Amino acid sequence: MAKKQNKCCISTLMGIGALLVASINAQAFESMKMGDWDVDISGNINAFFTNLDCDANGNGVVSSGLACGSLTGSNYDSGNVQTGLLPSWFGFHAKQEGEGLTTEINIGFQPGVDGGGGAIDTGLALNSENLRQVNLKFGSDWGTLTFGRDLGLYGSDAILSDMTLLGVGTVSDLAAFGGNTTLGRIGVGYLYADWKAQIQYASKDFNGLSFNVALVDPWGAVNLSGLSLDQGSFSQDSDTYGIEGKVGYTWGGEESTTSGKVWASFISQSIDSSDSSFSNQDATGFDVGGKVVFGGLELVGYFYSGEGIGTLGFLWDALDESGATRDSDGFYVQGTYKLPGSGTKLGVSFGESNLDLGSGDTAVGGPCATVTAATCTLVETNESVIFGVYHPLTSSLNLVFEYARTESTAHNGNSAEEGMFAIGAILFY
Repeated sequence: MAKKQNKCCISTLMGIGALLVASINAQAFESMKMGDWDVDISGNINAFFTNLDCDANGNGVVSSGLACGSLTGSNYDSGNVQTGLLPSWFGFHAKQEGEGLTTEINIGFQPGVDGGGGAIDTGLALNSENLRQVNLKFGSDWGTLTFGRDLGLYGSDAILSDMTLLGVGTVSDLAAFGGNTTLGRIGVGYLYADWKAQIQYASKDFNGLSFNVALVDPWGAVNLSGLSLDQGSFSQDSDTYGIEGKVGYTWGGEESTTSGKVWASFISQSIDSSDSSFSNQDATGFDVGGKVVFGGLELVGYFYSGEGIGTLGFLWDALDESGATRDSDGFYVQGTYKLPGSGTKLGVSFGESNLDLGSGDTAVGGPCATVTAATCTLVETNESVIFGVYHPLTSSLNLVFEYARTESTAHNGNSAEEGMFAIGAILFY
């Protein structure tokens, strides 16, 4: 049962890592006029040679560890040509103004580079693709409403501020052999914001201050580790919508030598079941972060914490096998500096994500009744340090070099380490 669930989860996770291309200064083609609509397309193409050195330290698996080698507890090396954290993107956007409203349509198509069929590609293998952004928007001076699939609010500023959007970051066993994207700092400093079906309200800008709130499709529990409940194992109800909200304040601008942003967000959803053996739970989380720019220097700091929200993605390994929630938290700090003249950006970041044991894990007979128990392989910490060089050949084309060291540690002391270097290019249009 656990192995089947893990295969399902790995397949799902191969598709994560997408971000709004416009949020990182994509160079859109000039808009075309089609009737009353202004239409444009934008996106990016990227590909990276990645080389992995995976060391499981000979002490067993780290369940839900993100350093490669965690999944099987074995050492291996891997090379791949694949998409980075930001998927290649073809985005269609149409905008119309009139009758007191501004209306918009957004559709995003994201194809991967690698076939993703295994450690070695084979003939006639297909690459991966999906449609992550499908929504309509309309608004006026009272704000904007979004209906459809869009980036979640909780954790969104954390991933939009991640320097590895231009690169690769952590690869892990989940993406070592291809797929749609790598992980960047997902699960190693922040929870993935994900693309969610939602109805969202965004306020207008009040001199730099703004807020958003969204009603989100019910989200299900995932058992990546094999030591957790998933939505099917306790017949999770599918009528408990999630609520997400965010408030932010920005200052400065392109002509200012100092600029920045601070933000805070929350997420909340009930985890209910008609199964009388399951005690209904609440998943709640909050985060805070900030980014400041002084000339060519940019600094980012971020922290999140939650009960029952899981790790890596929302509700991933959030419930132990007894149905009790697990607490989790994490952070990352990042500094980048753009060299005068060349525009080359140098960056370094460090972050970690932590997952505590639930009361059922430590109860008598539980898999982690003592933290030295051999069966207590549940991940305790995923952490990484990343160094990057991002050089613009043109305003649209960047060459990228990254080195990342990721370490995963289980509650029983098992550990795995991933050494990754990548070189590649990303072109925005």
